[in-house]
Amino acid sequence: MKCWICGDEANSGEHLIKASDLKSMFGHVTQKSPLFFHTDQKRNQPIGGIKSDKLKYQARLCARCNNERTQQHDRAWESLSKYLRERQPPIKPGMLVRLDRAFPGSVSKSMLAVHLYFLKLFGCLIAENNIPIHIDQFSQSILHGVPHPRVWLAFWTGLQHPNIKHAGCSQVETAQLGGRVAFASWFYVIDKLAVNVMYAEPSEHRRGLVHAWHPSHVGKHVRICGQ
Repeated sequence: MKCWICGDEANSGEHLIKASDLKSMFGHVTQKSPLFFHTDQKRNQPIGGIKSDKLKYQARLCARCNNERTQQHDRAWESLSKYLRERQPPIKPGMLVRLDRAFPGSVSKSMLAVHLYFLKLFGCLIAENNIPIHIDQFSQSILHGVPHPRVWLAFWTGLQHPNIKHAGCSQVETAQLGGRVAFASWFYVIDKLAVNVMYAEPSEHRRGLVHAWHPSHVGKHVRICGQ
């Protein structure tokens, strides 16, 4: 199995949900205080540690790409995730959030890194599920530190369960045209914060893209979406 980013041997599994997000929500996870993992096939699987392979994609990356090459991307998302989840007053649908509060003096560079973090997750989903989206542009964007022109992020709130802490990723929903994916959408959810990650060809004008963000944007704000 080869790393889909660089082609070297794939020997490292990326977390489905970032370890720092899980730790901030659930604290120290142990065999005596486990998490419970659900999939469409099996529910209530006890997880005795955040490093469990059940919380990772199958080995689709090399250790260098999963660590050294993308470390700054991981850290950028860790900072933005913490800021949006702990913001006072709390985020709510329709709110315009200033990104310079999360990244003083480095909004463009840091938000590009956030974009690249979600490219890494999206690429793992594409590779693992054989989704008919060309993955080469994903790998080239990460290798060269440039945006993917067709991947957008929208920040949501209001999707959380009212009584239970939960985190997870949705399945990737796709709309195909002529055997290729013209639009794809999935959610990364961590408590009251969710990120809708979308792939859209230029001809696609979906409602979900209305308040979506892309690194080509000049502004230093994002609009919070919600139900």
